Amino acid sequence: MYYGLYLRELLNFSWKNRGIQEVFTRYYKTNFWGSPESLSGRGSSTASTEILRPKLTELLKRRNIRSIFDVPCGDYNWMKLLEREGVSYIGADVVAEMITENSRKYGDSNTEFLVADITKGPLPKVDLVLTRDCLVHLAYKDITEAVRQIKASGSTYLLTTSFANWPKNLDIKTGHWRPINLSLPPFNFPEPIEMVFEASEDKGGALKDKSLNLYGIKDL
Repeated sequence: MYYGLYLRELLNFSWKNRGIQEVFTRYYKTNFWGSPESLSGRGSSTASTEILRPKLTELLKRRNIRSIFDVPCGDYNWMKLLEREGVSYIGADVVAEMITENSRKYGDSNTEFLVADITKGPLPKVDLVLTRDCLVHLAYKDITEAVRQIKASGSTYLLTTSFANWPKNLDIKTGHWRPINLSLPPFNFPEPIEMVFEASEDKGGALKDKSLNLYGIKDL
């Protein structure tokens, strides 16, 4: 069992009673995740998403997705490489400085960035809400609120990170990190429509079961 890897990470955090925006802005300004390529962390690197990107493109085509709301979008490092012809994109994050920089570098008629907190509405109505590596950083109460806001948006699909082999979920303070298995309590999500496995090499390859699970939002 590789739980010890994550327990050590959790114990290293010193943030207490911090708001979501304050926590993740500090992470951005200090390059907390330590990636030489992306301020959003190693999981947002080109190499880490090499297998995922073509799979995601195929899902967009297969499900006739024409609009995406990606939250958190981070620094848009890997998403800028995604083939999404004919698909409009809205990227959102709580870090205002990062959104300003993304808009300057990448904004166009088909690509928009905005400051938004997934736990607070309203969220835009789209075909696909993408929350990769999002809920894993949130406390249970914030996950509950995020799901409520996603459902209230009237969007069609949710594509979100889950770990199929993770045996038991753990509550944390928002800003920390742990794997979650959305099929288990307290989430009890329905069977996913699709599972897109990332073949992640993060944490020394201990996260091979990491996937993006597709759900119909009306079923949550």
